[in-house]
Amino acid sequence: MTAAIAAIEAAAAALAGLVAVAIPVLLLWVVTFDLAAEPEVVLASIGGVWLLAHWVPLSFALSPETALALGQAPEGLSFTLSLAPLGITLITALLAARAGRRFARRGGAGAAGVLGGTLGFGAVAFSVWAATSPSTPWPVWAVVLVPALGYGSVAAAAFAVAAAIDGQAWWAGALRRAQRGMEYLGARATAAFPARAALTLRLAAAALAVSVGVAALALAAALIVGYPQIMALTQSLQLDALGSTLLFLAQLVLLPVALIWALAWLTGAGFAVGAGSSATPFETLLGPVPTMPLFGAVPQGWGALGALAPAILVLGGVGVGLLGARRPELRRAPWSVAVAVPVVASALAGLAIAGLSALSSGSMGPERLAETGADPWRAGGLAAAELAVGLLLGVAAGKADYSRLRVALPDGVASARRRLRGGRSAETAPADDQETIPLDELRARLRASSSSAPRDTPVGDAPRSVDGEDPGVREAEDPAGRETVEIPSAEHPQRRAGESEGEAGRGDEDPRRRAAGTASAEAPDPADEESETEESETEALLRAYSWDQPDAEPRSEEDRPRRSGWRWPRGKD
Repeated sequence: MTAAIAAIEAAAAALAGLVAVAIPVLLLWVVTFDLAAEPEVVLASIGGVWLLAHWVPLSFALSPETALALGQAPEGLSFTLSLAPLGITLITALLAARAGRRFARRGGAGAAGVLGGTLGFGAVAFSVWAATSPSTPWPVWAVVLVPALGYGSVAAAAFAVAAAIDGQAWWAGALRRAQRGMEYLGARATAAFPARAALTLRLAAAALAVSVGVAALALAAALIVGYPQIMALTQSLQLDALGSTLLFLAQLVLLPVALIWALAWLTGAGFAVGAGSSATPFETLLGPVPTMPLFGAVPQGWGALGALAPAILVLGGVGVGLLGARRPELRRAPWSVAVAVPVVASALAGLAIAGLSALSSGSMGPERLAETGADPWRAGGLAAAELAVGLLLGVAAGKADYSRLRVALPDGVASARRRLRGGRSAETAPADDQETIPLDELRARLRASSSSAPRDTPVGDAPRSVDGEDPGVREAEDPAGRETVEIPSAEHPQRRAGESEGEAGRGDEDPRRRAAGTASAEAPDPADEESETEESETEALLRAYSWDQPDAEPRSEEDRPRRSGWRWPRGKD
């Protein structure tokens, strides 16, 4: 029952395409020829165009008078027309995809629907060939098989995709059998195979969709830029209203062909309109072309700027890769998987573009016009390479861990600043005969000097260095070599505030001074408080310049700072 219903639905889809072809042909027969043409010729035209839309070539033979009227040499011509009007093909493809999705809801029994639809469409193709008798160089079995396979392949693809999305039982069983086969062959990570295969197909479909979308924008821009040339070609034909309408419909069904040519042009492979011609982003070489206004939109070469066209596809791949990197299957996967998935996806997209290029190529006239369209393998290969570069860059950018970079950035900046500061301090470094004191020993000397050094030692009696510097002042250098601090040594204490150099030079010659010194031993001296203040300031300065040094002595439990949110372990006082 499912197969019978599918066959009827396929016949209806074929009839929809036939009606789309028959309406303009019958209108031309009635209005232009006033029913003067033979009905057999009209039927042959309808059937031939429908079969041509499903990749069945047609044969034509022109008399010398007809060839002269078409602008050719006055001699008989015979040629094959094989460029398919993909606008009519699109109708069949959409109806076949709709039928395949519907059959997938019936589970495994839906496969009978795909088979029945293929047989039904083949039956219609045979009926069209028998009724209209179009002139074709192919045998009957090829005329029936090629349209049937075209419908059946689209329906089967839609059926499989819908079953995978819905998680049909037969699809899950097929995946399990495939996993067991991979395990038998020794493959690794077979459990993740379904998710990664689905992600690969999603990336391939997204890359193909982005490529086709960019090609559509490029085609629209070419039509806008080439509009004056298109109008000039249209006016040169001098058609009436009906002729203009039919010309518009003819170009409308060829619009998908122009879209695929634009995609091949963006890849850099370009396309040909006749033997020996080429239209690429780098240069355009065209000979005589058919008088069709659509060819007025063929762009001129950009020269050195032609590399911008493939760069657009690379940028599209980068966007798809960034979106795909957010998927958990790719974000948590190792880098080997993160590289393999985009490469396979770009290869699948390239194969699809190669297939579309093959479907949009063929013969559209005699002699040199027998070769038109894009080279499938060149266009598909370049598209795969460009999309692979974009996908890899996008996945790498989306998968990179920027938190580590943000954490490592301040350390790198601080290290660079320390290197620069060390280089500058090397120019003003102290002499080799000056003493370098570690911080721990420096603290010990400061404590000893503050407790045992006399407060009233005259500074005037202290020796001076050769260059005028005070030898009692030493430089404490951080062990890391970052900062130097001048501190007073224990042998030469710092001058007290308010004590002039002249007064210090007189020493103990004034008895009143000795009396004041004796009295200061009995009463608290304000200089002690000032010395303690200076000592605390020195300690604070040393701590500020030794922020990256560990403490010399371990802290006790009581001295350990308490932080917010910290709790001491139980059992501690």
